[in-house]
Amino acid sequence: MMKIRFAFPLAAALVIAPVGSLAAQARDTTLAGFPALASEFVFTSLAFSPASATQAGLHDWTDPFTGRRAHLDSLLDNFSPDAIAKQRAYFMRVQSRLGAIDRAHLDAQTQADYDVVANAAAFALFGLTKERFHQFKPQMYAEDLGNSLFANISLEYADKNTRAADLTARVARVPGFLAIARRNLRATNEIYTRVSLEETDGVSSLVKSMGADFTRGTPSQARYARVAPPAIAALAEYQRFIKDTLSRRGTVDWRSGVGLFNAKWKYSLAVSLTPSEELRIAEDSMRNTRAEMLSLARPLHDKWFPTHRHTGDSTAVLNAIVSETLARIGAEHANRDSLLQQAKSDVAALTRVVRDQRTVSLDSFPNLQVIPTPEFMRGVYGVAGAVFAPPLNPHLATFYWVTPIPAAWTAERADSKLREYNTYKMLDLTMHEGIPGHVVQGAYANLLTPDWRRLLRSVYSNTPYVEGWAVYGEHVMMYDAHVDGGDPVKMKLTDLKGMLRIYTNVIIDIRLHTRNMPGDSAVAFMMRDAFQERPEAEAKLQRAQLDYVQLNAYFAGVEEWTRLRQDVQKRDGKDFNLCRYHDTVLLYGALPVPAIRRLYMAGIAPTAKGLASRCERPSAANGR
Repeated sequence: MMKIRFAFPLAAALVIAPVGSLAAQARDTTLAGFPALASEFVFTSLAFSPASATQAGLHDWTDPFTGRRAHLDSLLDNFSPDAIAKQRAYFMRVQSRLGAIDRAHLDAQTQADYDVVANAAAFALFGLTKERFHQFKPQMYAEDLGNSLFANISLEYADKNTRAADLTARVARVPGFLAIARRNLRATNEIYTRVSLEETDGVSSLVKSMGADFTRGTPSQARYARVAPPAIAALAEYQRFIKDTLSRRGTVDWRSGVGLFNAKWKYSLAVSLTPSEELRIAEDSMRNTRAEMLSLARPLHDKWFPTHRHTGDSTAVLNAIVSETLARIGAEHANRDSLLQQAKSDVAALTRVVRDQRTVSLDSFPNLQVIPTPEFMRGVYGVAGAVFAPPLNPHLATFYWVTPIPAAWTAERADSKLREYNTYKMLDLTMHEGIPGHVVQGAYANLLTPDWRRLLRSVYSNTPYVEGWAVYGEHVMMYDAHVDGGDPVKMKLTDLKGMLRIYTNVIIDIRLHTRNMPGDSAVAFMMRDAFQERPEAEAKLQRAQLDYVQLNAYFAGVEEWTRLRQDVQKRDGKDFNLCRYHDTVLLYGALPVPAIRRLYMAGIAPTAKGLASRCERPSAANGR
């Protein structure tokens, strides 16, 4: 049994402090003031972005400083200079207010929350003053606009008539939104231009078809028909501006450079390793993984392809043997019409594993629905994905969307996709998106108390925590539980192929942005060393060119999770209880993993409710 020592929270200590103690009164004021600041910060920062507010479940808001009320679902984000100046002033004021709070007098949990607010405010200011994407990324406006309009259609936050009215109000604001974009933008580059034109086409299509379809038959249908044409015309005008005007204003490099990369790494990831350390580990892991794949693949290859003799250097031989073996494994897949059924079966099987092996205490997920991906989302969710209830409406359904093979696809095209997402890969994907990955992590996050803390850690969740947990769930936790799809070697090879992609994400992101790696070299590297097809590699290069640091979140997170567990096991020895460990780290919510480490190693218990521990295994002696 793992031994945890529990620290008394500061609030409890204050109850027994002398009434006349000035120090106690100061600590009481500090503790009482911070939750109010944190709560205000969550709602105010969400209100700055109506698109994000709708997705988070914040629909109506009253500005605490002006008293003005706003129905956020009908508004678009405001990137005007005045709005940006207002945001800057607010985040700087938050920093000043944090500076007036004595962090040392907060209990350990609240110190972690203090750090979340401090980092979020600093990250927001970094974006507004250093990155300034609103001045250089024309695709940012198309993406923001598409997300805003799509939220009204896809999120069931109200009845359809209400959402149709909100969508119509947002479409009416499109011309003004794009006028601000044209005034803001100062420079661009070829990749930004190409992607922004493509994405603006997508927004125009959304307005023309999806929006019109959604409002049809509602009281907003006639008004939508009036406001849609000016919005479509404004989108066309925006495209002409990007092609004919913005390209002459100036050029900006898509490479971030070391300074911006390191700063964003600190704010966005908040992990313990530096980019250089992460790169070294990823490159070492890549070499070791490829060697392991060869040792696993060779016996299968020799059995399946006894006449194939590959020559050339060691890299060519390894790639040929592993590629042929992976291709053969890919032939084991579901029927094109049974992907959803396979996902449901995998969810049920993985839930039984979690329950029977007591991997975690929470072993029932009644809010989870495994359904086909809605048609209007299939362009974004090409295979599958987890979609959670908004943080402000945590009791709504969580969806595991599985995208069916389109009926119009040829048998050859369908088979190609099914080979890539074969039986073992789909099981892997369900581990990541569903059980014990995102679905489990999200369910535990909803148990966090008090509510202001749950909202803060959900809205400002740490991406390496979230994505790292999902990778840890599929690549570590389920292998501990011997989940192998019926064949441990085939499953392991599939798993290692997935890890190669995570390593290449790190390598190309850091080398492209800080070490001037040529784009064609990145594509060649992904194809040669990670067994990626050219279209996949080129798509990943584009993703790296459009942003920086985010591609590191998966590996940075799983590294933190793996090292923490190893250190806890080493410390606790025979008293280590894996179930209790998982329960504890998940109940902290999505803090940066180094913060989880500090709390856990200090024996600071999570503040959560509603979880009955199942971590003690039944005793054979007493028959329970």
